[in-house]
Amino acid sequence: MPRNMTGGSGHKSQKNSEGNKARNNRLMGDALLDDYINEDTTDGVLIGKVMRRLGCGRMEVAHFNDNGEVFMLQAPLRGGMRGKGKKSVWVDIGSLVIIAETELGGKTHEIIAVMTPEQVARYRKIKPDADVRLFNRD
Repeated sequence: MPRNMTGGSGHKSQKNSEGNKARNNRLMGDALLDDYINEDTTDGVLIGKVMRRLGCGRMEVAHFNDNGEVFMLQAPLRGGMRGKGKKSVWVDIGSLVIIAETELGGKTHEIIAVMTPEQVARYRKIKPDADVRLFNRD
């Protein structure tokens, strides 16, 4: 939906502000990066790159571990990024995503947040030894 430039009822009060889903996504990414800085435990949380879409909200995600090995995971989107929320939080091929390990309903991993370009730049500063393939735009 385009920006409201003409005015009208509620035009000032409904200015282009950050939506609820986008804010939650940003806060989750910032919290993970803060945990990396403070060297807190981040067990069960991974950062991966979306390689392709599989349909029905599922993505094929590549996770690069410290040894240089690649793990391909099939991860569905968490419910918050579906419906109206997907307009503000868009997952595309090549996006960096935060994945949580889960054992619910036969799923092993879930995409819980998408990293913004600012968060990706901050992650590169925090983890300079991260795999270079994670940041290549293919």
